Amino acid sequence: MSDYSISQWIIFFFCYAFIGWIWESFYVSVKRFRKNKKWKFINRGFLRGPVIPIYGFVAVSILITTVPIFENTLALFCVGALTATVVELFTGYVMEKLFQMKYWDYSDFPLNYKGYICFFASVFWGFLAVLLVKFLHVPISYNLLKLSPTVCEVVSVLLLIAFTYDATVSFNEAMELREILETLAENHETIRRIERRISAIVAFTPVLDMDDIKNIKWNIHEKIQDKVERLRRRNTDYIQKLKEHIQLPEFEGLLEKDEWLRKLEQSHTKFLEKSDKQYKHALNQLKRNPMMKSEKYQKFIKMLNDWNKD
Repeated sequence: MSDYSISQWIIFFFCYAFIGWIWESFYVSVKRFRKNKKWKFINRGFLRGPVIPIYGFVAVSILITTVPIFENTLALFCVGALTATVVELFTGYVMEKLFQMKYWDYSDFPLNYKGYICFFASVFWGFLAVLLVKFLHVPISYNLLKLSPTVCEVVSVLLLIAFTYDATVSFNEAMELREILETLAENHETIRRIERRISAIVAFTPVLDMDDIKNIKWNIHEKIQDKVERLRRRNTDYIQKLKEHIQLPEFEGLLEKDEWLRKLEQSHTKFLEKSDKQYKHALNQLKRNPMMKSEKYQKFIKMLNDWNKD
């Protein structure tokens, strides 16, 4: 294995990232079918293309770290499980810090660590390591070695170009999803905070409960632009009614009144600045990662996921 060229390692990476994508997409699609009793293929993963990079990284890491123990199945299992678990832990931690959400979560499984890894997943990785090294890699390597070095170099360069483009687009989608969730949360919190301050002065019953917004049931035939416009209209109407309430005589002369109005306007302006394209990109990420979770923005993820339901 140590004799492979860089271009061959790159091709191995994409082979196993593709196989991982097949497995994940099939698993999530079947899980969705069992829940909804309606088949729909889910293009699983962070990227748009048919690859899930973590499988490629794990496979290559396992192939490299298990070279000295190739013949020892038990050692292969243990080292493979440990290697995959470390990669999964590091990747999960970095992605959550970067995007403020978990793209996978083992919190419901026993013996887990912060939802990033768990004992049963590690055992699964161990079995995959044995399957990979003992069986799967042998025919893949045999056929790849038949290709000339020039072909391998050309193929690896083309794959890297496609991967770089896809990763850039998908990264921007993920950041737009984070920005939209932040905007929804800030807008919601600004309104709630002002409502609480008002209710401390007079008995105040909201003319429109903001929970109505997150519980909207969208028509599946609507275009994304129509869905976003409905959300904007709801928020605009509610903000306007809240402003009208603040302008009532009982608030005349209240020092905080102008500050409340300014914060409402700023929050609403930021909310409206998000484009249809940004919402579409955010929904693309949620579609490919239906098990995505966020401690900070979970209720807003649920709201956006309602748009994706069939």
